[in-house]
Amino acid sequence: MVSPARTIRTVIADDEPAARAKLQRLLAAHPDVAVVAEAATGVAVIDAVRRERPDLLLLDIRMPEIDGLSALGTFGDELRPLVVFVTAYDDYAVRAFAERALDYLLKPFDAARLAAALVRVRERLELQQRPSAAAVRDLLARARQAGVEEATMPANETGAEYLRRIAVRSGGKVEMVQVPDIEWVEAAGNYVRLHTATSRPLLRETMRHLAERLDPARFVRIHRGALVNLDAVARMEPLVSGDYLVRLRSGARLRMSRSFRAEVERRLQR
Repeated sequence: MVSPARTIRTVIADDEPAARAKLQRLLAAHPDVAVVAEAATGVAVIDAVRRERPDLLLLDIRMPEIDGLSALGTFGDELRPLVVFVTAYDDYAVRAFAERALDYLLKPFDAARLAAALVRVRERLELQQRPSAAAVRDLLARARQAGVEEATMPANETGAEYLRRIAVRSGGKVEMVQVPDIEWVEAAGNYVRLHTATSRPLLRETMRHLAERLDPARFVRIHRGALVNLDAVARMEPLVSGDYLVRLRSGARLRMSRSFRAEVERRLQR
């Protein structure tokens, strides 16, 4: 979680006054969120973001003058806040996530749904606050020179410990998945499916981001759409194409691209 001292400076953008009032009311329950501006048009969104430089933009899509997606496209990476779309239309979801939206709230939504989106916002802000890979590598180098053991340093190069459990939210419920129980991970667009012996929950997370947070000594990619727990691998069998068939202890069979073979074999020898 983000430190309680961190205030999430937020801009609300919606052309309906009632919708903005509802967001203000729901956000009041979150002491770490401060609404710094409201916008009723696409042009006003651009002005507010350039003026306030917020952490978070709650953005409607169909707005006067310029729609929300077009307004978002005017911001460079240095100016662009985290974006959660808030709209009554579900047909823009693909474009929204292509624009790196953090979440997509369909109206009408309740306090719990907004709270879940804010959890993702806090997690992403916390990741952004962590030191860069280059900074951590420099810290490790200086620590080694000073005689400090690497085992005392953060587990991965972003400065974060590797995940031990994952909370998967669905339908108002939270399922806790223990990482050692995950046999393999399947990519599904902006989601991943966690395959365990007893369940296959869907997690709103990209494969790339999740892979960075899992211990590479245990998990390895076997193709672009699959990440495997090495402890779950029973054997690998060559195929005529040059790819491999990976058989898991559970009986699951997965295809491994030949371009990933050397790295998988190297990891298995550890």
